[in-house]
Amino acid sequence: MFEAWRKTGSQSLGATELALIQESLRIVFGQSSIESPASMARFLADSGVPLRHPEVLQADTIWREANLYELFGPGDLDFTSLELALASVTKIEDLRIQIAAEGDETGVKRLTQHILETRKELDSINGELAREVVQWLKVWLQNPVIFRDWLSLRQKSADFLQKFGH
Repeated sequence: MFEAWRKTGSQSLGATELALIQESLRIVFGQSSIESPASMARFLADSGVPLRHPEVLQADTIWREANLYELFGPGDLDFTSLELALASVTKIEDLRIQIAAEGDETGVKRLTQHILETRKELDSINGELAREVVQWLKVWLQNPVIFRDWLSLRQKSADFLQKFGH
């Protein structure tokens, strides 16, 4: 990574250099070697490379949004109602199974990271449904293999039926 930065000839690190470094790494090591701009900037800053912080933050935001939409399109995950939340966690688990079957460890890591971020966002929302979905995602993150069976049992529990009447 440091060598790829040196080849840019720049005195500091911003969006243009980050894109060039990502492309260099992709060419040499493949798509799975690509790290987030923030992660690369942190590594390079630790090596003494001066950062152009606003550009780094913007590049990281754009990169994360682009990667998010590779996993799920806008509106694919919706936790605003019980039915939509159940459909969304089904999409999450279906994608995990597909990615795992393809042997894409990087894809599984990206999906897991996305779900960690989703859980964190939901955890900041007040409401019974948000708390319920946070619990679902916690179980999914801990042991996705048992998730569907666990969720089926959860939906039949007295606590769930009392809260959601399903």
